[in-house]
Amino acid sequence: MAFGIDYSFGSGLTANKMKAANVAFVCRYLSWQPNPKNINKIEFDNLIKAGLHIVLVWEGTGRDLVNGFRGGQHDAEEANRQAHVLGAPTIPIYFAPCDYDVPEGDQGMINAYLNGAASTIGMGRTGFYGGYWPLSRAFNGHHMSWGWQTYAWSGGNVDHRAHLYQYQNAARLGPAEVDFDHSLKADFGGWPRPQPGKAQPAPHPHPAPAPPPAKPPAPAAGPPYRHTLGDRTLEQMAQARGTTVEHLWVTTVRAVNQADLAVIGKQKLGSAFPVYTTSP
Repeated sequence: MAFGIDYSFGSGLTANKMKAANVAFVCRYLSWQPNPKNINKIEFDNLIKAGLHIVLVWEGTGRDLVNGFRGGQHDAEEANRQAHVLGAPTIPIYFAPCDYDVPEGDQGMINAYLNGAASTIGMGRTGFYGGYWPLSRAFNGHHMSWGWQTYAWSGGNVDHRAHLYQYQNAARLGPAEVDFDHSLKADFGGWPRPQPGKAQPAPHPHPAPAPPPAKPPAPAAGPPYRHTLGDRTLEQMAQARGTTVEHLWVTTVRAVNQADLAVIGKQKLGSAFPVYTTSP
């Protein structure tokens, strides 16, 4: 079992600090450009040079399952292009098309999306990130080859067919906010890929346990609490709650629902508010 982390930005977190904390692998994002959370070639090369393994995960809106088979194809084409630019042309790619508590009725859209991705990069390179139930159903239907399960929305269950397990969100490692993960399989889809006949090595043959969190992680994620900003900025709210703008924003994007979107869509957010699209 190897200890790893995933993060969107990792400000101030160096490879040396990761190694000192016994990090063996790092899970990093791909998505439509431009997006500051995406891994770039410089970061990729620095991590590899430090002896760390890299896992790639594609996450767009967190609700890309609604785009179905064609959406999976489209995203996988771009994910594959970015993997080639990084210098990892054969790396498995985990897709996160549903970063929320998925009802069973949404499984058909997940399966179609994964089938589209697999039709583009091959089933052998297609992975899925999600909670226990959608992950298990995708495994049962043979819609992907790699599984990364989060403790969130899992009710304490673990599908032992998964290759990675995310067991705590919003942890601290040095100056950065990260999530804690550990491997469930010797080969978890990282880069560099293992040589034929050899299991994927971990930089630490006997990695130490993950650094203790500030408080023990809950067996399952509790529901996020809904707030309104009032006349505050996001930065002011983050300071008042003792957290970061990044954490507030990521939590909001993961939890927002259709009713929230109906409210947000009618708000004037200011001329400088950034909005990202999938086309120019």
